[in-house]
Amino acid sequence: MNQQLHQVLYGAGSINQKLFLLINHNFCNRLFDLLMPLLTYLGSSRMVYSYALILAVWAAIDRKRMPWSYPLLLILGSILGLVMEEGLKQLLQVPRPAAALGLSKVRVLGELKLKNSLPSGHTVFAVMMAYTLGHGRGWAWNVPLWSFATGVALSRLYVGAHYPLDVLVGGLVGITAGFTALQVVEATGKFRKKRQ
Repeated sequence: MNQQLHQVLYGAGSINQKLFLLINHNFCNRLFDLLMPLLTYLGSSRMVYSYALILAVWAAIDRKRMPWSYPLLLILGSILGLVMEEGLKQLLQVPRPAAALGLSKVRVLGELKLKNSLPSGHTVFAVMMAYTLGHGRGWAWNVPLWSFATGVALSRLYVGAHYPLDVLVGGLVGITAGFTALQVVEATGKFRKKRQ
């Protein structure tokens, strides 16, 4: 990323940095210290195998409530999201908060990472999952899915791994990956949503 643009978006005094420090420092409590790392863990793209397996078993048992198109969407959306995320990270190479601000200013819970902050991969995956699994379904699906995605995004700030801009861009990448996966699956005629 261009040095001047980086200074505007991530530099001292930027809204991005101020909001990060506010969330990373001012909302700390024991409950969030337990909950936020858990949300980060559950929102990792590494969980796609577990989630896909659960959906596949569910689809095998009850195709009416869980058509096979949903596990397929999750897998395809995860692949697309990962490719887009890694491409942007390698292109932009934004340092993580702990590297840019120093460990004395950033409260880190969990794994310490120093490179490739933009976009947030956890947010990419969680938003893509909410977008694909909630598509064509009512509020009973969408409220929990989007609440989970929002919680994962906030957890990335709380644990000191990402800035708000990283999370915002991660959300946009997640929606793009989910939308693209949906278009591909619909184009092949494989998408069948659960009837509400």
